[in-house]
Amino acid sequence: MTPHGCNPSAVAAAALLKAFQVRVKEVARPLAAGGLFFAAVLCCGSVRADDDARRWLDDMNRAFSDLSYDGIFSYYSGDDLASLRVVHMVVDGEQRERLVHLNGAPREIVRRGEEVECIVMPGDALLELEQSIPSGPFARAFVRRYDQISDHYGLVISGEDRVADRLAVRLAVMPRDDDRYGYHLWLDKETRLLLRSELLSRDGERLEIFQFNQIRLGDQVEPDALEPDGKNGSLVSHLTLATKRPEPVEAEEMAWMAGWLPPGFRVAAADIRRVPSSLRAVNTMMYTDGLAAFSLFIEDMPESGAAAMVSRNGATVAVTHLIPGTDNQPHLVTLVGEIPVPTAQRIARSVVLRNGQ
Repeated sequence: MTPHGCNPSAVAAAALLKAFQVRVKEVARPLAAGGLFFAAVLCCGSVRADDDARRWLDDMNRAFSDLSYDGIFSYYSGDDLASLRVVHMVVDGEQRERLVHLNGAPREIVRRGEEVECIVMPGDALLELEQSIPSGPFARAFVRRYDQISDHYGLVISGEDRVADRLAVRLAVMPRDDDRYGYHLWLDKETRLLLRSELLSRDGERLEIFQFNQIRLGDQVEPDALEPDGKNGSLVSHLTLATKRPEPVEAEEMAWMAGWLPPGFRVAAADIRRVPSSLRAVNTMMYTDGLAAFSLFIEDMPESGAAAMVSRNGATVAVTHLIPGTDNQPHLVTLVGEIPVPTAQRIARSVVLRNGQ
């Protein structure tokens, strides 16, 4: 999930957590299971082979980008429950998409290929997060690359169910340790589209739920449904998903490194950013195991000061930790990601200067 593309200061973990939760990646690809369920699945004689389940995941990824669909879904994370409508089609080879928030502040996000429009009312917080747009629950549910599942997860088909009045096949993505979450997936039996997903802790707590409540597919989708409604007094913010970004920095060039990582995690991206308000440098590194991901932000101690803290909303955790830097000057480490709190704390506390410089 390149989910950690935030570009704020790491001064306030709560602010980072909020930015992480409303960020919008590429409106891209395709969610969790508890330990008791895993044990039951592994003992169940109806479970089919891992290779068969992987083929279902590959089909799911293609369905998300190739299929036409128009549906209303619910999304639960932490204390938030949202209801949204999504319309998706491929028109003349171009991805077209429209996302409409049905509760809370009026808000639409419309995508035409690489171009995105955000239609919001004045004062909407989404305007402050343009670096993270297009955003929201739909992106969070589908951005995870299940086709890149590593050996640190088990994968099984665990039966059939019904979602949005359609027959669905259940899959379980099961972590093999306590340093990552698992996932339950419900895929449409006919089209393989993701209809429901859950992300649960190892104790079985539901941290995130995405589910279509009603959906139309294929020829049932009207092209006119892609056009935004707009509201009187609304503002339109434009951006492109194809914006050229600075060349990334090699991880070995970064001054800092994580001294401990869970097995299977590696650096996926690294760069040095500047906080717009102060031009202060922030070392940023994103890590992934192919499915789960988190980001580390390391910066000089802010003038306003900072304290170690932990904040969690749904599956997303933000942890700050103070460490000594050159000349024993304090630095602030902030970790934001979808990993268990104890794992996040251990990683943040392990951050050190590379080569002891």
